[in-house]
Amino acid sequence: MKTNYEYKKFCILLAEEAGKFVMDYFDKDFEVSSKDRKNNLVTEVDKGCQNLIKNRISKRFPEHNIIGEEDESYIADNISEFVWVIDPIDGTTNFANGLPNFSISIGLLRNSEPIAGAIWIPWPNKKNCLIFSTAKNEGAWIDDAKISINKSQFSLGEGAISSYSSFSPIFGNKDRKIEPMNKRLRGDKRVIGSVAYEMAMIAKGVISFALLGPAFIWDFGAGLLLIKEAGGVVIELNNDYEPISEFTSFIDKNYYQDKESFMKLKNWNGKFIAGQSNIVKLDNHEKFV
Repeated sequence: MKTNYEYKKFCILLAEEAGKFVMDYFDKDFEVSSKDRKNNLVTEVDKGCQNLIKNRISKRFPEHNIIGEEDESYIADNISEFVWVIDPIDGTTNFANGLPNFSISIGLLRNSEPIAGAIWIPWPNKKNCLIFSTAKNEGAWIDDAKISINKSQFSLGEGAISSYSSFSPIFGNKDRKIEPMNKRLRGDKRVIGSVAYEMAMIAKGVISFALLGPAFIWDFGAGLLLIKEAGGVVIELNNDYEPISEFTSFIDKNYYQDKESFMKLKNWNGKFIAGQSNIVKLDNHEKFV
């Protein structure tokens, strides 16, 4: 068995290779189609990137399970305590339109608890990217530099950025029975269009806090641990956007190595508040809304 640090190093290698693959297609012509609804796009690049990552993992860790966004019909034959969760392009609509706000998320769970991960994002530097990485009890990193979430120089009422994974909490959504919270939500609001990108920006200290989701396990597989290891706080929310508890694992009870537990992970969907510890507090969520 590898250490969490060794798994993290492997995540970084996967992210580097996947990032190069994706950028070969960025802002070029490629096939785009819809999945279950019109605004849920998938491209040939998503599928190719996921296949690349899965092949590398399967070759290195053939006994591990893999959950990817583009594998809706996949069911593992032999259930492992280790499950990789992959989003080959988080923010496909942005990517398909040539908007560089997207990410690649690669996370490893052990008994449904994140233990290592990496997030790749495009960035205007010499490498044209940043790779965020983390492992349980090993801190959070951007490339070779360890990072920690510092308090923003701005207050929530004066310039600090808050981020939202959808417009529903801001303006309301009758279909989802969500009341508009625009007048209550604080911070200078952004809707970026990539959950993993948002979580990377929280870890970097760019975003003070974010209302994340509802989204799937592959969106959160690397980023929640990244935020926690950078010194941030992650609080799980219920369907009414009320706090439940600080996040530790995706399944509350023990993760049994059976198909029922695996399918719970595969079909998991949820939402979180995450950000700086001086803002996001379980006993005082009114501070950020």
